Amino acid sequence: MTRTLLFCVAEEAKGATGIPSRIFWLVESRAGPSNNDHPFKLELKENEAFETDFIGASQQDCQQWAIEQQNRYKFIEQNIIGIVDARSAKDGTILMSHFFEKIDPPFEFEGYGPLPEENDIWYDYRIPRERAADVNSALMFVAPDCTWPAYFGLKEQLTDEHGVFDVARAERLAIREEAVPKVD
Repeated sequence: MTRTLLFCVAEEAKGATGIPSRIFWLVESRAGPSNNDHPFKLELKENEAFETDFIGASQQDCQQWAIEQQNRYKFIEQNIIGIVDARSAKDGTILMSHFFEKIDPPFEFEGYGPLPEENDIWYDYRIPRERAADVNSALMFVAPDCTWPAYFGLKEQLTDEHGVFDVARAERLAIREEAVPKVD
C-alpha cells in the first residue's frame, strides 16, 4: 500500500505529527528506507519524538527528496507530501504539497479553462492537520471534474487571510452542495 511522505522540518514541530489517519510514512532519514518490508514508521509511540534528518530542511529539499525516492520505491504515494513545520506547532496546520506533472492535452473546465493553469510545479495547501486525509484523497483519488475546480481554479478564493485553505468548502463544492462559482 502506498502512503504519503510526512516530513518534520522544525524542532518545535516534532510533537505536531499526530495526524488522525494512517496515510503517512514518517520520514526519518535522508538515507531513505532501510528495507521494503518496513520502510518508514506509520506512527509514533506515546511520548515518542519524531526524530528526523530533515530538521532545518527547506520545503524544496523535502520535495526534491520525495521525487527522488518515489522513483525508487513503489510504496510511496506519487507527487504529494506533507510537511510539519514551526507554524504547525503553533496553529495545528500542516502543509500539503502536490506536484502536478504536465498533462497533454490539458483538462479543460468550463468557466476556468485548463486546470491547473501551470504544470510541472508544486501546489501548496496549508490546511488544518486533521484534514490531511481529505486533501490527500481529493488530490490523488477523486475524479478531476469534482475537485480540480476547487483545488486549482478557486485556490486563492478558498484560502483565508492566514493562508489556510478551506477544505470543508472545497468538499462542498466538489459534491455540489454549493454551486461552483465561475472565475473571470
